[in-house]
Amino acid sequence: MANHARNVVGLANNDENYLPRNCYGFHIEKRRCWGPVTVDLIDRPAGEVVCRSNCYRLTYFLTDFQAIMEDDDGPQREYEMLRDNFVFRPPDTTLRSALSAGRYIQLLQSGDTYANLTAELVRGGAVDLAPRYNINDPLISQLVLTIANENSNGFLDRILVDALNTALAVQIMRICGNPTTIALTPSNGLSQERLKRVYDYIEAHLDDRLTLSDLAAVACLSPYHFSRSFKQALGIGPQRYVTQRRLERAKTLMRRTNQPLARIAQEVGFSDQSHLTSVFRREIGVTPGHFRAVLA
Repeated sequence: MANHARNVVGLANNDENYLPRNCYGFHIEKRRCWGPVTVDLIDRPAGEVVCRSNCYRLTYFLTDFQAIMEDDDGPQREYEMLRDNFVFRPPDTTLRSALSAGRYIQLLQSGDTYANLTAELVRGGAVDLAPRYNINDPLISQLVLTIANENSNGFLDRILVDALNTALAVQIMRICGNPTTIALTPSNGLSQERLKRVYDYIEAHLDDRLTLSDLAAVACLSPYHFSRSFKQALGIGPQRYVTQRRLERAKTLMRRTNQPLARIAQEVGFSDQSHLTSVFRREIGVTPGHFRAVLA
């Protein structure tokens, strides 16, 4: 890699300055950080970069790359990184990479994401995840692109992103670890008493930024098993259930009050009136304004 200019980039999750927007010619087209996940859409110039992160790092290629990579003190290897493939890096490892120009999605997951899953799903409570290069997996592709789309559409559903982040970590553990040590115990559903606690909590906190971890804690389950158990019990996932309850609350307020739609959006947990309108039109088939006009 002697012919490339070398730049060093330290990556830290939930740090808005972990990679400056135009660092060394990098252009971050879009960026979003929340809870355990940071997502960037990056336009990278040709050149060499040395990266080290305290997070789990997944790089999903949107264009083909020619690459020379070197792990810690390992040998250099040449790769042709193909579009829709990904590279996975566990924390506290150093990667020297010389890449041609192109675009990719960078997704950083917190250590807690994997620590919680390891304690719950891995026999022996420990997992050794190895770096992987140029891997193609349809489920990984679907999850990364869905998270990136949630990142770019202007509206952030924390329950959905938490669930996607958990599912992504489970799949990475299967691919980059020893799949025989992972015990995905079948869910037995939620008791009626636990379901009622979750229902009551959702109704009391519709105006809050609910997360999957919040709801799982009310049910005294891990986020992974809560999500599966909730869907088994109701036939829909927690994110869709919360969305339905928010829409029903919004319709009730439109019927019974003259509050502005912006105020109603706030009271039922949408980020703003535009968010309410987008979801309402998608799920109900008309805008909130049209729905209210028909009631008049």
